[in-house]
Amino acid sequence: MRMRPPASATNLRFAWIPCEKQDRTFSERSTTMDGSMKQLIFKTKGEVELTEVPIPSYGDDGVLIKVAYAGICGSDVHGFTKGGRYGGIGDGSKFGHEFVGTIVEVGAKVKELAVGDRVWIDPTFSNTDPRFCCMAGGFGEYCGTYKAIKDETVFVIPDNVPLRSAALIEPFGVAVHTKNRGGVQATDNVLMWGAGPIGLMGWAAMRHQGVENIFIAEQMPERIEFARNLGADVFDNTEKSAIEYAGEKFGIASINSYERANVDRYLDYVGLGALINEYMENGRCNSTFATLGLDSRPITINPAEFMSKQFTVTGSRAYAPEDIKEVIEVLQDGAVDIASIITSEFTLDQAMEAFETACDKNKGMKVIFRMNGE
Repeated sequence: MRMRPPASATNLRFAWIPCEKQDRTFSERSTTMDGSMKQLIFKTKGEVELTEVPIPSYGDDGVLIKVAYAGICGSDVHGFTKGGRYGGIGDGSKFGHEFVGTIVEVGAKVKELAVGDRVWIDPTFSNTDPRFCCMAGGFGEYCGTYKAIKDETVFVIPDNVPLRSAALIEPFGVAVHTKNRGGVQATDNVLMWGAGPIGLMGWAAMRHQGVENIFIAEQMPERIEFARNLGADVFDNTEKSAIEYAGEKFGIASINSYERANVDRYLDYVGLGALINEYMENGRCNSTFATLGLDSRPITINPAEFMSKQFTVTGSRAYAPEDIKEVIEVLQDGAVDIASIITSEFTLDQAMEAFETACDKNKGMKVIFRMNGE
């Protein structure tokens, strides 16, 4: 079945195409489960295919899950709008790496995991090459991992956490890792940029940690309103520097003859090179700047000023098992309705509409696929 894209996306194509090829990563293995499944394939920029493939198997050390939900990541959007290499996705590959579900098959060597367990799987180990985690295959009815180790690569979801909420664990882990790399403490004054999904997840994790003084800089009116409805303190920094406003909020500290806004941790949940330049010029002495991604434009650092202000600048990529454990604790706590970030839900048959929605920041926050639900 070929679906014609909407007029607003005439360069995009979507098709249902039966596929005779075995799953490329695990083609040499057979599964104890017979039959086929639906799998979304990234064809090229602006084009995906819904295919039918054999259900994969992940060997004696792995587990197979029936996927309940899978989220569309910003990297998926970049690949879809700019080309696969911008999202870490190869043309012709299965993709989707934010997924949760229920175990339906357990390898002979796997311990402490059982059929029926509701789990989140680290997508790094869903492919034979960890560098290709964005091609884990989460946009399919079944997925899994070839390295199933409880509390390291596979995490059991507590009964009081819905799988729909657990679909946020992967990006939530990215958010938590960023604030942990920044060394955030409960008594800190925190300035963060970005009230998008990952930024708000970072904010929720800090609130759970006990951090009270958090200020978010954001420019999109819809995101400002959304964040305020969650209870966040948000400032529109289109007309005034976020650091300048932070000085009004947290006061001014005079350290080593430098008078700066009294901010302990600066967290970049946007990934713009201009922000680190702003920090280098106006950041407080003895503070820390953490970013989850920078653009490719070069930045200039004055070594003498960097030394005299005793700055700490750190990058953050992905997450560690301890970050995922913290995420699950935040979800269990439920003090912040973080699942409200999920604003759109689609089936795989609605892939065109799902990606069109995810590519339009004005249409909501987080888009997920519903495969099998709870």
